[in-house]
Amino acid sequence: MFSARSTGKTLISATAIGAGAALLAACAPGTEGADGAAEGTAQETIEYRVATIEGVGTPMNDGFERFVEEVEQCSDGRLVGTNYPAGQLGGFVDLIDGNRNGTYEITSGGFDVEGELAPALSALSLGYVFEDEEHVERVIEEMTPQMAEELEATTGATILGMGEDGWRWTFTSRPVENIEDLRGLKIRVPEAEIPLGLWSALGAAPTPVPFTEMYNALETGVIEGGESALAQIDANAFWEPAPYLNNTKHWFNIKPVRANADWFNALEGDLQECLRTTAEEVFAEVRTTSRDVEAETLEKLQAEGVTVMEEPTDLDEWKARSATYDEQYFAKYPEAKDFIDDVKSLAAN
Repeated sequence: MFSARSTGKTLISATAIGAGAALLAACAPGTEGADGAAEGTAQETIEYRVATIEGVGTPMNDGFERFVEEVEQCSDGRLVGTNYPAGQLGGFVDLIDGNRNGTYEITSGGFDVEGELAPALSALSLGYVFEDEEHVERVIEEMTPQMAEELEATTGATILGMGEDGWRWTFTSRPVENIEDLRGLKIRVPEAEIPLGLWSALGAAPTPVPFTEMYNALETGVIEGGESALAQIDANAFWEPAPYLNNTKHWFNIKPVRANADWFNALEGDLQECLRTTAEEVFAEVRTTSRDVEAETLEKLQAEGVTVMEEPTDLDEWKARSATYDEQYFAKYPEAKDFIDDVKSLAAN
């Protein structure tokens, strides 16, 4: 198991100021009985916010809608959440930072943003780590406790459950059938070390743009493409300015449901159990739904006139160039190689 490292550095901020963000007491007054004694007890209501960039109508956001409802039920009304999807409360990096420092109690996002805080976890966003969905499930089942421990120790967030966006597809304003077509293409990436390094190694021109500004950046030519799950591409209509889809399968994006650790750990044990059990159950179903929806979404996009290329004609070359960046990353973060070796060992032989 890789070691948890605490550090003063953050991608944005790792200062956990957590628990005070949303403990709002709403105490219902008791009523008096015939003898004048108060009947009933006041119940504390703890309000929390789910703040994500998940598109409305995507499996992840549908999961959060259900999560909020079921948590209120299993907590007997003591935990009352409000879901703010589609970047309503900020961009992805802002929401991740806000979750770490306690501004937002719950969010979601892949491990690509951990950066120097948790480089082993970030390595899950290196190219071609996962073989298939069965490999993903084995990693989630066997390694989530280890990942949760590392995430909390280094970033101030803990994992309630594990959702996913699934395979990332490349969408572009001009056809990309092979790696030479990718050369110099301005592709949107988050402001994170691995996406910048990976797409540079592949020969593209990675261009950081906030997720919420991607559509406009495609329309104006600031970028010529991006990469995301099909559900997100559909929900955000990225295919309109970038109608060429390629199933590059460079990254399977598992997305932890993140709770601010100080906020979560300050809750009573039964409420912690309610949150964690609900998240595990709901987002396990989200993973299944996400995979079912992918095929339906692909058919829908094709009907809209999107040109679909199932995978690059020279996928082995993509993997080879991706591996050159892996070597650079592992030289910088040796612990990340040990972790990824463990992840890859769970693939079917």
